Amino acid sequence: MASVAGIERELRLSIAVQPAELGRIRRDLLERLDAWGYAAVRDDAVLVVTELLTNVHQHAGGRCDLLVRAAEPDLLLITVSDPVMVAPARRKPQPVSGPAEDGRGLVLVDALTEHWETVLTATGKDIRCSMRVPPPCASSAAAPTTAAV
Repeated sequence: MASVAGIERELRLSIAVQPAELGRIRRDLLERLDAWGYAAVRDDAVLVVTELLTNVHQHAGGRCDLLVRAAEPDLLLITVSDPVMVAPARRKPQPVSGPAEDGRGLVLVDALTEHWETVLTATGKDIRCSMRVPPPCASSAAAPTTAAV
C-alpha cells in the first residue's frame, strides 16, 4: 500500500453501486484526494470514477470493487473491477443538445485521463485509468493569503 509521511494513499471499496450512494463516494474521494495533495485533478478524478461507477450500475449489475491509488507523487491510478466479462463499447455520443443522456461516459473518461484500458480477468474485467497530477504552481503557493491595506 502506498503511503507518504504516514498518510495512506489508497482508497479501496467493495460496493453495490446505487445512485443514492454516489454522493457519499464522491465526498469520500474528494476528501482523500485533498489529503493526498491531489487537488489539481480532484474534480476530474471524481468525474471519471462517477462515470465508471454509473456504467457498473447500468451494465454490470451494480457490484464492483473500486481502487484509487496515488502511485507516485504525480500519478493517480483508478481501477474499477466488475463481474461482467465484456469490454465496454465506445459509442458515438449524441450532440450535447440531443435527447440521449448516455453514451458520453467513456468519451469523458478518454478526455480526462492520460490512459485507460479494459483488462479481462478470470472474474470479470478491470477498467484501469491513469491521470497525471501537475505540480503545484509555485507562484500561487507564494502568493499572499491576505490583501495589503
